[in-house]
Amino acid sequence: MGQRCTTVGQGGGVRNWELGRSAVRPLWQEAENLRERVSEAPGLFAFFSFDSALAQVAAHGHLRTHPAARSALVRLCAAPATRAAVLSPRPVEILQRRLRLHRVAYVGVHGADLQAPGLRLVTEPDRDQVELSVARLKKACSRAPALRAAGLFLEDRVWALALHLRHAMPHDSSAAADAFGGLVASEGLQLRHGTDTLEACAPGPGLGRAALGLLAGMRRSLGIYVGAGEADEEGFGALNRAGGLSVHVGAAPSATQARYQVDSGTEVIRLIHWLADARRR
Repeated sequence: MGQRCTTVGQGGGVRNWELGRSAVRPLWQEAENLRERVSEAPGLFAFFSFDSALAQVAAHGHLRTHPAARSALVRLCAAPATRAAVLSPRPVEILQRRLRLHRVAYVGVHGADLQAPGLRLVTEPDRDQVELSVARLKKACSRAPALRAAGLFLEDRVWALALHLRHAMPHDSSAAADAFGGLVASEGLQLRHGTDTLEACAPGPGLGRAALGLLAGMRRSLGIYVGAGEADEEGFGALNRAGGLSVHVGAAPSATQARYQVDSGTEVIRLIHWLADARRR
């Protein structure tokens, strides 16, 4: 997803501290060892970041759904005792429109927007309060001179407000980021940093907590989290602690908590089919 989760005013990073490992292992080199674990688990719950695992960057710069993602997920969810979830900072409605799948769970807006079949642990924040805070923030942003510069764009995600900086001049972008960060802090919201994007959202909940909430509704299942970027580090860490698998898409930084790595979104599609085959053994 290419984002960093930071509480306003606090620092700190992530690191691959599990068992003292400092390097991510290529998943396909250990596929045979992992296949038995996947196939013999009482259940499997696979979590995929839409932005980094199931999408491609189109020529105009926007994300589009990988053309093979939908059929691969259909096949995976048809395997015995197997479920899947798609996660994104965008609202669930957008994910549903792009994938048109009813058997998968959807986690949007960093866990504030969640729709899933079956049992799950309640993980959403006080959505009414967050919506009010976001509305107040949006109003305050409309009055801030630094946030009116050319090239800036505010995207209202109901339970989050995203400031897109991609098309702004560097000095305007810097001033806007400072102004936006101050306003976010005044509303008690959490600030997340993405590529050319700042996002204000509910404090506390995140992708890791949402994934554990869904996994709790399918007890004794093996969880696997596939993504990239610092927002997905929450998911990697949560699934590692739950005894699951964590897979980074693309070249993994040394500071990741992911234990395995695949090269690209095309390899993610291969991974989904590999999981489906293993669950049918």
